[in-house]
Amino acid sequence: MSFLYEERTSPSRFVDVVWHTIDTTDGTYVASADARWDLIFTVTGHGDRVLLSGPSSQPTVVHYTAGNRNLGIRFAAGAYFTHVPVEAMRDRTVTLSMPSPARFDLGGSLWPFPGTDDDRVDALLESLADRGLLALDDVVDSALAGRPVPLSTRTVERHFTHATGMSPRRVRQIARAREAVGRLQHGTGIADVAHALGYADQSHLTRDLKRLTGYTPAQSQDRDEPV
Repeated sequence: MSFLYEERTSPSRFVDVVWHTIDTTDGTYVASADARWDLIFTVTGHGDRVLLSGPSSQPTVVHYTAGNRNLGIRFAAGAYFTHVPVEAMRDRTVTLSMPSPARFDLGGSLWPFPGTDDDRVDALLESLADRGLLALDDVVDSALAGRPVPLSTRTVERHFTHATGMSPRRVRQIARAREAVGRLQHGTGIADVAHALGYADQSHLTRDLKRLTGYTPAQSQDRDEPV
C-alpha cells in the first residue's frame, strides 16, 4: 500500500465513516463498489480539490499522487444528496467548482473548504443537513439492517432506486462482497467465508468479488489496502 490510511466514526447519522490518507508515492488504487455517496477533500501542493462521487456499482480505478492529503466521507446506507438525481451520478465522480481557495460550490451554494480538519468537516456535514442538501432514507437503512419494513416489495425497490440508483438485490450483493473481503483480510478461509455469507460455492464467491471489488478471494487475502 502506497498511502497511509486511517478512519473514524462520525457523530452524523448521515455518515458511515470518515477516512484520512496521505499518499506516499504516485500510484493507483482499485476502489470496490460501495453503493454509497462519497465526498472527498484533497490538499495538494498545487491547489485543493473537492470530489463528489455517486453510488458505485463496479470497481473504480483511483489515481493518487505523492504528497497529497485526503479526507473522505463515505455516507451511510440510504443517505443521498438532494440537489442532483442519483441517475446522473451513479458510477460517476465530479470535481466541484472552487471559486476561491477557501470555498467550493455544492448545490448552488458556496461552502467553506474544510481541508482535512475533522472538526470543520463535522460542522460542514451539520450545515449541509440543516440546509436540506443531505437526506437519509430510513427504508433503505432498515432493509439493509434486516429490520422489518411494512411496505410492499415494489415500494422498497423505489426507495432503493431513489437513494442509490440500484435495486435492493444489487446493493445487498455489494454489501456482501465488501463483508467477504473484510473477513478474508482478517484471516478467515475462503471456503468458510463463502459458507458463512451464503454463497453457493467458492466459484460464486470468486465471481462476485472479481466483479464488484476487482480482486479474487485469494488476492483479497493478501491485499493490505482498505476495501
